[in-house]
Amino acid sequence: MDTVSPSSPVGSRPQLKIRSAEKRDAAEIAQIYHQATQDGLATFENFLATPDERDRWLEEHRGKFPLLVAEWAGRVLGWASLSPYHIRPHIEGVVEMLIYIDRDFRRHGVGRELMRALQVAARESGHRKIVGRFVAHNDAGRTLCRLTGWREVGIHQKHTYLDGRWQDMVIVEYLILENLSKPLGK
Repeated sequence: MDTVSPSSPVGSRPQLKIRSAEKRDAAEIAQIYHQATQDGLATFENFLATPDERDRWLEEHRGKFPLLVAEWAGRVLGWASLSPYHIRPHIEGVVEMLIYIDRDFRRHGVGRELMRALQVAARESGHRKIVGRFVAHNDAGRTLCRLTGWREVGIHQKHTYLDGRWQDMVIVEYLILENLSKPLGK
């Protein structure tokens, strides 16, 4: 494992780049999602995402909702996306986020950069609120949310059965104040 941090000084190492995900990223996105499934920190899924499945998912997102990757030295270190939260009209403008970081690069600022870019993308897309959820024992996820302006709004107790035990789920939200003054449907 390369011990170089993606936050290395300018000039000595490549810079972390946040960009829209592309078809070529599907395998690395699947691998990072697979790590989250193995680690039991950010997803309630218990299946392994394949590159083909992630490729189809990328296509479904294309042009509809932001799907970003953090790239450093040609390697995808993490990804984040927005998806519809609910189809009812009175909840229009609310989206759900997903964010996953390669386990070798957690706590290096990758999640913070991705989250900030996702917040900008949501604001520019006209959304008024982003919601998220993850297992309650994901201390890194909870810290990331606090550092980027999110607030915890509750915990669903014993929400899912995973890895042989009941898991609690934290609910978080981020309000996009600039877009709250806009009427729905605009």
